[in-house]
This record gives sequence, structure tokens and C-alpha cells, in this order.
Amino acid sequence: MAPEVEARITGALYDGQLSLIAAKVVRIEPNGADAAVAYRLRGDAETRQLQVGTVVDCTGIVKDPRATPNPAVRSLFQRGLACVDPLCIGIETDPDCAIVDREGVPSRRLFAVGPLTRAAFWEIIAIPDIRNQCAELAALLSRTEETGQHPLRRELTRV
Repeated sequence: MAPEVEARITGALYDGQLSLIAAKVVRIEPNGADAAVAYRLRGDAETRQLQVGTVVDCTGIVKDPRATPNPAVRSLFQRGLACVDPLCIGIETDPDCAIVDREGVPSRRLFAVGPLTRAAFWEIIAIPDIRNQCAELAALLSRTEETGQHPLRRELTRV
């Protein structure tokens, strides 16, 4: 984490403004401007209650991309043009960001960048990383091959 963020978190912990609890949230119910959080401490069966002013979801990135509300991404899965990566946190891609279909074949026309590629490239959620990924993909797509054909044109002529 950035040093500035670490300093703020350390200060909040030291001042008693922030507490860290190893627990599983059972439910969150809004009540006015606050929320009632029901949780179980790690290794404990008893449910406890906590009144909080803010909830921050730190559960991580493990979210099944097939459950996305994005119709474009859903369509890729439904049509077999994409498959979920082995970690089930994004779309399976090859090293050049080509989307891998359900048969395991990388596309020559469909590419993914950013968080959807996190299984292949992991730390790909920050704007500078995504910008670099886009620049590399753009360079790849704009290069000509020895035959002088655009990398995508080769597939388009085979279809």
C-alpha cells in the first residue's frame, strides 16, 4: 500500500478510530445514517452485533465474472467466446490479452484489458498499469507481420 495510506491507517488504529477484526459478516442492515453489522469472529459460532458508521468491503477481488450485470461480458460467456480463468476472477486471456474461448483458443479479434485480466496479469487495477497494458496491446495490434498484413486482418481473411 502507498506510504500515505499506511500512515493514515496506522494513525486511525493508534487513535482508536479503526479496529481490525478477523470475522465473517453475516448480514448488514442499514438503520438511519449508520448500519448494524452481524458478524462471527473467526472460529466462533456465536453471532455478534456491531453498530458502525461506515462499511468498507475488503473481501478482495474473488468475484465470478459470469455473474456480471454487464451485458457485453455476459454475451461473451453465453456465446462461448470467453471462458472464466482458472481462479474464477476474470476472463481467461493469453499473454497478449487475447480472450480465450470455451474451446481454449485465443481470439485474434477479441481482447481484454484491466481488471478482467487479473488472473493473467494480477496487479492490473491501477490506472498506470491499465494504461501500460493498453499501450502494449495497441503496439501489438498496430505492428505488421513479415507478410505485411495486420495481425487481425489475417484472421478476418480466414473467416
